[in-house]
Amino acid sequence: MESQAIPARACVSDVNRLVPVARPGEFRPLAIGPLRVWPPVVLAPMAGVTNYPFRSLCRAYGAGLYVSEMISARGYLHGNRATRLIASSRPDETPRSVQIYGTEPREVEEMAKSLVEAGVDHLDMNFGCPVPKVTRCGGGSAIPLKPKLLARIVRAAVAGAGRVPLTIKGARASTTS
Repeated sequence: MESQAIPARACVSDVNRLVPVARPGEFRPLAIGPLRVWPPVVLAPMAGVTNYPFRSLCRAYGAGLYVSEMISARGYLHGNRATRLIASSRPDETPRSVQIYGTEPREVEEMAKSLVEAGVDHLDMNFGCPVPKVTRCGGGSAIPLKPKLLARIVRAAVAGAGRVPLTIKGARASTTS
């Protein structure tokens, strides 16, 4: 796999001006199932931030994987315009990664399958999102409180994703004294 050169403008601060970029072979590509990401740097999904223009800007500075903002299965399946826009990409966006969530396993499976058919290379699920508009509907960090539902949702997403790798993340439960 060829390494991509980081643009010279990415190394302009006094702190990093003289720090050399990684040599070929210094780092291995990030392996997520069959997907190889180079450089091994992932842009995390951020609501209201990681839209196509922002992902394009980050791509110009050398990240390897760009995860979209989180989209809901229900909004996607019902053709919500904003949700479909968030899930969309352009031909220069590869690999294509979308963060998904849902509370109904059947809907999650159907959305994952549809996204894969649309050319998505990676799916990510967020079970740690504490935002009230997500948890109020039983999504995000509310799902791990129901481990059997969590397992059904993940199994459904894996089934819908097929050959496309799926990653999940969550928040650690806090304890109080």
